[in-house]
Amino acid sequence: MATRPTAAPISHTGQVLSRAVTFQFALDPNAQQRILLAKCAGARRFTVNHHLARVEANLDARSAEREGFGEVGELPEVSTPSLSWTAFSFINEFNAWKNGEADDSPVNEDGSCGLAWRHELPNDVFECASVDAARALENFSASRRGKRSGTPVGFPRFQAKGKVTPSFRLRNRATPGRAPSSQPIRFSDAAHLRLPKFGPVKLFGPTRKVRRMIEAGRFHVYSATLTQRAGRWTVSLTGVAAELHQAERNRTNRHAVPVGVDRGIISLCVAADANGNPFQSFEGVTTLKQAQFKLKAANQALARTTPGSNGRQRARARLARTHRKVVNSRRHLVHQASRTLVDRCQVLVIEDLNVAGMVKNRHLARSLSDAAMGELSRQLLYKARWHGVEVRVADRFFPSSKTCSSCGEVRNDLDLSTRTYLCETCGLVIDRDLNAAINLARWQSKETSAEAVPTAARALLLSTA
Repeated sequence: MATRPTAAPISHTGQVLSRAVTFQFALDPNAQQRILLAKCAGARRFTVNHHLARVEANLDARSAEREGFGEVGELPEVSTPSLSWTAFSFINEFNAWKNGEADDSPVNEDGSCGLAWRHELPNDVFECASVDAARALENFSASRRGKRSGTPVGFPRFQAKGKVTPSFRLRNRATPGRAPSSQPIRFSDAAHLRLPKFGPVKLFGPTRKVRRMIEAGRFHVYSATLTQRAGRWTVSLTGVAAELHQAERNRTNRHAVPVGVDRGIISLCVAADANGNPFQSFEGVTTLKQAQFKLKAANQALARTTPGSNGRQRARARLARTHRKVVNSRRHLVHQASRTLVDRCQVLVIEDLNVAGMVKNRHLARSLSDAAMGELSRQLLYKARWHGVEVRVADRFFPSSKTCSSCGEVRNDLDLSTRTYLCETCGLVIDRDLNAAINLARWQSKETSAEAVPTAARALLLSTA
């Protein structure tokens, strides 16, 4: 299994590639390519289920041998050896099994051993699926031992057709120092991406930026992940890119005063600087609320269909298209807001919200999910790192909304329904979100060094995952 280099790779033009980047395009495959895409997605499910079944059978056999051992203080003798859950062992085992080299390899009708259709698909589909299965089992093992933070993870579920998103991954088996024309995954022209076994696949949208980056040695593709959602196939090109130009990272026209960003439900976010001046307010994300009528009609149409019929497939596709429009609209609005803040500000201050805990409130769950609070913070963090913008993460228990931005008085009786902040001490009347943004802009961390920012950023990402 190929591993990524620990040091920053160097491209064929001498560029240092240290920035993780992903570009996504929609695909327009022909009929043969659609069939091959479906086969690759099915092969990935088949490979993952193969590994999970082997591990589950091994665990059950070892557990059965331990039953009935009543001696206390002694370890039971188990004759069944344990299986290795590493990606390397999974790849070797499945390659031997599908190539007919293992004792339990499948036997075909003509007497040959191994999977008869293995040569129709790229070998990366099987190997990447083995890596995914090993990673899922590793998370399960770490969670069982208490060495994994977050929500406990159980044994990975078996993947059934129609129950999981069709997806698979192809690796670009080339070092960054090689010319783009010699790499397996490459652009054959402005509208086609060449993939192993697929040939040129047509793309939607402009590819000029990515192609220029690749030709100049400023972007190297590590892998291509192909996913089908709502009947449409997309490809995500993941790799490493060079840092942005120095002029982009050190803009002179950025707002020098720290700007606080208060995320909310009514407004996507409200920004204000430390001097108390409103900076910019972004309209709230209500795409899910606006689509409720269409979603209700699509769900009702799906409920009236017969399971397994063609009408049910059409109804499911209609519902999936509606959800896809909601997701794309939300993502577009969040990208616009995050890019505007990064382009215009030099210092941003955001608060460490426990979004996962807030969503557990059933009265606000739908609105909070539609507000995309966690997605906005995620985009601000990685875009700020790219553009040289400093991000300060305020403490989770900092009372930004309850503190008066004029005199500093704290109102502990302020509830969520109160949208206008009224200070009983100094008489300040101000919008609640604007008041919180001003307080965030004035927030000072105990650790003001540059090294403290990435640590706080990682903590915020973990809390919003």
